[in-house]
Amino acid sequence: MKKLLLAGLLGVSMLFAYNPLDGVKAQKQAALKVVGNSFITVKELKNWMKNDKNFEIVDVREPAEWNAGQIDYVETINLPRGLVYAGVKGGKLKPEKTYVLVCRTGHRALLAAATLKKWYNFKNVYVLKGGIKAWIQSGGVITNQLHLGPVKVKLVK
Repeated sequence: MKKLLLAGLLGVSMLFAYNPLDGVKAQKQAALKVVGNSFITVKELKNWMKNDKNFEIVDVREPAEWNAGQIDYVETINLPRGLVYAGVKGGKLKPEKTYVLVCRTGHRALLAAATLKKWYNFKNVYVLKGGIKAWIQSGGVITNQLHLGPVKVKLVK
């Protein structure tokens, strides 16, 4: 009985000691090592757009998030992070092209960029710092599937 009680107490203490955020932090640290300094600011991205740099924006958010609003740029596709593998294997993403990955805040884009760099040897992959939230906060224009044209939005806290 003492052994059973001790095993139960150990199990419960392990359960409470587990912090899922530790896994997220570890994921992020590993991805940062792979991606290095391949980040792009909103200002740099706007300059790329203005100067017609040859690149494509890959929004790795889920379709509902994408439909709510995406960066207003002609070379933009929605490819949720979980489908990056399919995007590579299906030929939607090509190693020789330049991509800027975007999500809500930058975390999913960081993980997707690390996947492309580490497993598929993509060289020109960048992550938008701060994601679409930073884009909107800077006054960047977004468009959505419900509106017939570009619109400026402000984030409400």
